[in-house]
Amino acid sequence: MADNQREKKIRRYVFLTGAAVVGMLLVIGVAFAIQERRDAALAAEIQRTQSELLGLGGQITAIKDADLITTNDYIAAFAQIEPIQKEYDEKLKKLSDLYSYGRERDSHRGLLDVQRLRGKHHPQTWDKMSEIIDLVRQINDITKRESSVVHAMAGLPDAERAQFWHDQFLPLAAQEHVFREKLVIVGQGKLPASSIQ
Repeated sequence: MADNQREKKIRRYVFLTGAAVVGMLLVIGVAFAIQERRDAALAAEIQRTQSELLGLGGQITAIKDADLITTNDYIAAFAQIEPIQKEYDEKLKKLSDLYSYGRERDSHRGLLDVQRLRGKHHPQTWDKMSEIIDLVRQINDITKRESSVVHAMAGLPDAERAQFWHDQFLPLAAQEHVFREKLVIVGQGKLPASSIQ
């Protein structure tokens, strides 16, 4: 009878140990699934916002890079840019916030990290995207200053516009060109296949 009770106790311990292991695996699986879903949702939101920002930026760039010859051409061009600029600012802020959130979340991941286990953890992507966003923000700030200069130029008599444009606008355009070149260089760096951690 003692052997029978010992056997029952052993079976019970084996059953409880097995149940505990299955329970732990279930908790880990659920944690991974939740993390995977959140990562996918963040990646999709970042991708959507990037796409919208690129579209708006493309519109602004196309207007600025058109064959603008006279000061009146610049005044007309920046009048077209102004309505797009507000939406562009909002999308840029949203993208910056999403990347800050993702980077913060990535820095606090624990042992149960789906991205690390799958080899999709690329902290250098956060650094590169932060640098890109900073350059885009600087270009955006210059565009706003250019818009202010062109706005002020519109109020001047035609005889004074060319000198004002030369003194006030051209230095900003040169700065913008430098930042655009930096953006191209930074953007050409090799990023891992995943754009989100």
